[in-house]
Amino acid sequence: MEANEAQIALDQIRQATEQTRRAVARSGIGWIFIIWGCVWFVGFLGSQILSGARAGVLWGVLDILGGVATAMVGIRTGRRVRSANAWRVPGLWLALMAYVGLLLWIAGPMPADRLILFITVGISFGFVFLGLWLAPALLWTGMALTALAILGWLVMPAYLGYWLALLGGGGLIGLGIYILRAWK
Repeated sequence: MEANEAQIALDQIRQATEQTRRAVARSGIGWIFIIWGCVWFVGFLGSQILSGARAGVLWGVLDILGGVATAMVGIRTGRRVRSANAWRVPGLWLALMAYVGLLLWIAGPMPADRLILFITVGISFGFVFLGLWLAPALLWTGMALTALAILGWLVMPAYLGYWLALLGGGGLIGLGIYILRAWK
C-alpha cells in the first residue's frame, strides 16, 4: 500500500467515525445519559439518607420519571433517526431489568449496600453489552461504573450512596454533556 493510499484509508476511517459519533449524538443518547445521571444522583443520595422503604419508593418514582423522560427523548429523536433495530436497545434494558429483578428474588433479602452494588453492577453490565455491540464509549462507561461501584463498596461501604451519587450519577451526567457538546 502506498503512503497516499494509506492516508486516504485513514481519512475514510476518520470520516466514518465522525459520522457515527454524530448519529449517536442525534439519537438522543446524550440526553438519556443526563436523565439517568440525574436519577442516579438523586436516587443514591436518597438511598444514603432515607430509610429502606422510603428509599425504595423514591427509586420507584425516579425510575418511572426516568423511563417516561427516556421514552419522550426516544419518540422525539425517533422521527429523525430511523433504524430497523431501534427496538433492540430498549428491549435489552427491559430484559436486563427483568433478569436483575429475578436474580434479586432468587438471592433473597440482602443488606442495603449489597443491593445497591448488585443493581449498579447489573446496570453496568448493560452498558458493557451495548458497548460491545454499538459503541466503545458505552463499554468503557459500564466498566468504569462497575469498577467505581466495587471500589466504593470495598473502601467506604457506609458512604456508598454518596459515592455512587457523585461518581455514578455525576459521571453519567458528565458523559451526556460531553456527547452533546463534542459529538454534534
